Amino acid sequence: MHSMRDVAIVGAGPAGSTCARYLARAGHDVILIDKEEFPRDKPCGGGFSSDIIDEFSYLKDKTDEFLDGICKVGILHSPNRRISLHSRVEMAVALRTKFDAALFDAAVEAGVNTRQKSFVKGVQIKKDKVTIHLSSGDQIDCKAIVGADGVNSIVARKTGLNKMWSTKDVTPCRVSEIPVEQKEIDEMYSKERRYHFFANFNNLPGYGWIFPKLKTVNVGIGVMGPKATGLPMLFQRFIGFLEYKGLLPLNSDISAAKGAIVPTGGTIDRTSCERCILMGDAAGMVNPLTGGGIGYAMQAGRIGAKVLSKHLQEDNLSKDALKIYDELWRAEFGHEIGPLKLVQRLFTSSFTSALFEIGSRDDELQKMVASVMTEMDESKPSTSSIAARALLVCIREAFHLRKS
Repeated sequence: MHSMRDVAIVGAGPAGSTCARYLARAGHDVILIDKEEFPRDKPCGGGFSSDIIDEFSYLKDKTDEFLDGICKVGILHSPNRRISLHSRVEMAVALRTKFDAALFDAAVEAGVNTRQKSFVKGVQIKKDKVTIHLSSGDQIDCKAIVGADGVNSIVARKTGLNKMWSTKDVTPCRVSEIPVEQKEIDEMYSKERRYHFFANFNNLPGYGWIFPKLKTVNVGIGVMGPKATGLPMLFQRFIGFLEYKGLLPLNSDISAAKGAIVPTGGTIDRTSCERCILMGDAAGMVNPLTGGGIGYAMQAGRIGAKVLSKHLQEDNLSKDALKIYDELWRAEFGHEIGPLKLVQRLFTSSFTSALFEIGSRDDELQKMVASVMTEMDESKPSTSSIAARALLVCIREAFHLRKS
């Protein structure tokens, strides 16, 4: 068995595989550990900004392996279903089985060692190394560990960075990838592949979505923790509603529906400690409004790899040295998450219908809101600019001013 790895990464999703690839390309000895065997499924919408493919250019040669299309028009529905906001904001869609496998394969191609079907049951951070205990009885020693192991991260718990999520900070979801004939998808969602978000379905704080893909339609619903009871029954009601509206074929097959938990309450206070960093869902790097986090996870993976590479070379993996990781990811994308949490509160409050009414009267505001719903859009407006625009629309309507 290998005596000492440079870095062990727990979790081979978008964050872990991205981090592993960058570290291996920098010349480090990396092992990527996951409890599943790839390819594996993950309950998720599978929608992300197409900017990811440009930003992580090595994915361009792999689009045939994972890309299921580009949805070109987003539609956001009000809780009372009377108002729908439309905007042209492109979103790439993929089956997570294929997308995550492509990222995993890219890491392996870069020279990353892997350990699949391996459950981590313990993590010990010592003065000179980290020891990882597997359920098989094996142990792995490394100089640093990355926790990219999802919302129930054992690395976060064992290091004390996050013992447990509060109920109010998570959104339980129900998701299904529904098989649909391509001809029917074209008829229901047009060649533009219109995707839909539904605010507060059944008057419960949360969101529903429909993402049309190549041969499937991904449907999901999430309800904020304190109100998330009876989710399987609510999901069936949502499916029935979509069938009635002609957005799904009658008697759609939802036998593959699965549950998931998304950390939508914002990021944890600290994502690094002695010889350890956290990323992705393990750190709460998720858009609180939509539950999307693929883009954030990959950005964090790249940043984390650069930080660890530098400090491995300097032989300094102290808590103080790794603080820079927190600073860098917060500067690159973390500053968006707090304001988005405020938007989430507005969109799950009693003011939601009023917000839709305001938005229906202004094309520019619709574009701004639609942009916020996506990941990694460089033109994404700030929360303050959205609030300012909404105020402008209210004043304009009140005084019958000309549109600007």
